[in-house]
Amino acid sequence: MIITSRNALLTFTPAILALGLITACGQIASKDSAVKVTNGVEDSATDHPSTVLLVMNLPQGQGLCTGTFVNDHQVVTAGHCVEGLDRANPAMVFAVEKDGKFAPGPHALSYERNPEYSIDKGVSQYDVSVITFPANSAPGITPLASEAPSVGTEFTIIGFGNNKDFMENGTLNGSGAGVKREGKNTVQALQDGMIVFAGLSGTETVDAADVGTNVSSGEGDSGGPMLIGNKLVGVTSGGGFAKGPDGADISVSEYVDLNNPVNKKFLAGALHKTSRATPTLISNAGL
Repeated sequence: MIITSRNALLTFTPAILALGLITACGQIASKDSAVKVTNGVEDSATDHPSTVLLVMNLPQGQGLCTGTFVNDHQVVTAGHCVEGLDRANPAMVFAVEKDGKFAPGPHALSYERNPEYSIDKGVSQYDVSVITFPANSAPGITPLASEAPSVGTEFTIIGFGNNKDFMENGTLNGSGAGVKREGKNTVQALQDGMIVFAGLSGTETVDAADVGTNVSSGEGDSGGPMLIGNKLVGVTSGGGFAKGPDGADISVSEYVDLNNPVNKKFLAGALHKTSRATPTLISNAGL
């Protein structure tokens, strides 16, 4: 398939803590954008508690991504989600839903990013980072998978991004961000250290029985997990559109394979089982 556009899935929005309507994670845009797991189904507050909304305070505004706790204090997400943050004191919190609202958790302590990654590379097999929070911060834990998936394997993806993807003046845009959604699809290709698949853009009309299947990812899903057997096999780096055999646009998602050799080495060094830090909660006023 020929991908006609490749976008990192991070964007920016005005301040949202205490969190109100939010947008997604990807390229900086002149207006707010809004795109989640397309054709996905909404998770309850107790579904997949290890997957959290990441909120970064940057000069451009608040950047939003998705990440997953893999132990009691460390989140695996995309490398581009920490771009512009102080490595030793990143202006980031994670947020979880409580009583229908998002509440900020502890402030991040530090991060490590795969040294092979550069923001200039955009969508990349090395687009991975590990964010360290205080000990026992995690609302849930998802372990890492020990091997890459195979073509044809079914997976689940989760994210807080848009539920509709569409091209607008050559740019990937969308709508419907701010809700944790999940959905299923199957691996279609493994190439250049990436896990690639195509799915619905969310703009199509589908039967109720098909909602939550044939999904893809959108802005705001950056760093969000791909799960197989409730283990983390990949994180969202970017996506775009490809042309199908009939010439129609197909929404394409590209996830970093966490088991490619460079990422396995990076994660082995960046992840540690214990932390001596004490959780420090912040107020709902902001970062």
